[in-house]
Amino acid sequence: MRPSGYGVRRADLDRRDWVGESVVRRPGASSDMRRRSAGGAAPLERRTAARPVADALGPGVAERRWLMLVTFLLLVYGLVMAYSASAAQAYFEYGSSFYFFGRQVVWAAVGVGAMWLLSRVDYAWCRRIAVPLAAFCLVALAVVLIPGVGTSINGARRWLIVGGQGVQPSEFAKLAVVVLVASLIVRRPRQVTTLRGFLTLAGIGILPAAALIMLEPDLGTTLVLTLAVAAVLVAAGTPLRYLFGLAAVGVAAVLGLILVEPYRLERLITFLDPWQDPQGSGFQATQSLISIASGRVFGVGLGNSVQKFGFLPEQTTDMITGIIGEELGLIGLLVLLALYVALAWICFRIALNSKDLFGKLLATGITAIVVGQACINVGAALGLVPLTGVPLPLVSCGGTSMLVVLAGLGVMLNIATNRRSHIAVSTQRRYRPAGRGGDRRPPAAGARRRG
Repeated sequence: MRPSGYGVRRADLDRRDWVGESVVRRPGASSDMRRRSAGGAAPLERRTAARPVADALGPGVAERRWLMLVTFLLLVYGLVMAYSASAAQAYFEYGSSFYFFGRQVVWAAVGVGAMWLLSRVDYAWCRRIAVPLAAFCLVALAVVLIPGVGTSINGARRWLIVGGQGVQPSEFAKLAVVVLVASLIVRRPRQVTTLRGFLTLAGIGILPAAALIMLEPDLGTTLVLTLAVAAVLVAAGTPLRYLFGLAAVGVAAVLGLILVEPYRLERLITFLDPWQDPQGSGFQATQSLISIASGRVFGVGLGNSVQKFGFLPEQTTDMITGIIGEELGLIGLLVLLALYVALAWICFRIALNSKDLFGKLLATGITAIVVGQACINVGAALGLVPLTGVPLPLVSCGGTSMLVVLAGLGVMLNIATNRRSHIAVSTQRRYRPAGRGGDRRPPAAGARRRG
């Protein structure tokens, strides 16, 4: 006698009904068919009672709708603030206050198209391109460092000019390493519980991309990438002692990188006391605090910022949170934080509800990228963490960052309602023992056990 749930045939799956987030088998479906064919149709009450009542919304539909709504609100919020923060700089440099805003709208349209496309493509496809995608991103990161090929801005070589537009390969690398590490874990789920397997995954996922990104240099993106890989390892069930060890090594590595570069050490000292040199190394941090303090509760009004007229550096990208605090005040910042909290809550629900391991790990990594980046940016603007140059997702001006974030959220939309995310594989299924003439593949779906 075979245990329940073992060796389910594809035909049986078609005779199942969705109820909430689980799949239940209709009891007596075949016997009802025989009774109806032999003695006519059963009474309406009996047929209605035999069919389980499905929820108004299928599995993951509510999360999908809420994620689309919050993403749309953040996108509109970001476009409005991108225009307000960049209007003065665009007018003085290019003669049109809509210069940066127009570019941001184009990138937003491309990103929304990518989100729509990826929301309709089975996320399992990401496993097939995990290695080629990671290899392509590593090659792009190496090409950026070639003099004459990569574009250098403010002493950092991070961009490639493609079709007249600046593209930042490190943004794509964050998503690529999440897909790679998740696919490697799915191949051998138990390797994360061993020290050797954990070190292998952490080394493959972090070291190659982080080393190339640090040569640009870009410490902020490296931190976000490391955080995303660590989140995937946590979701995979890595023992805490390994994670604490990785954290200790990471802190030591960051301190070492700070000590070898004078400007990073200066930033750390400035973070501890930015008012010690408000006109020098602490200028950006103090001007951000002045911007937020000037807004008070309700702000000075949309478009009425004074700091954006050359006082606050990088007011359209890294420091756009300061402009938001000045123009919209505490209320505007609280609305922004509430949207990010809602986005994090929805994404974590999608990850927790996914019964497919790859979907769970992929959703966790994408969530860590978006939420971690938002926390670092807002924390830097408020003086809670050192300045690292990380843009605010969906809000800061920057086409590559917006495209990658919207593409990742498109994958999240697919995970939310994909059928494979809500079908739990029976724990009684086992791989065949490897022996002479045998293999380790699982038995076919329609195979029946004898005995």
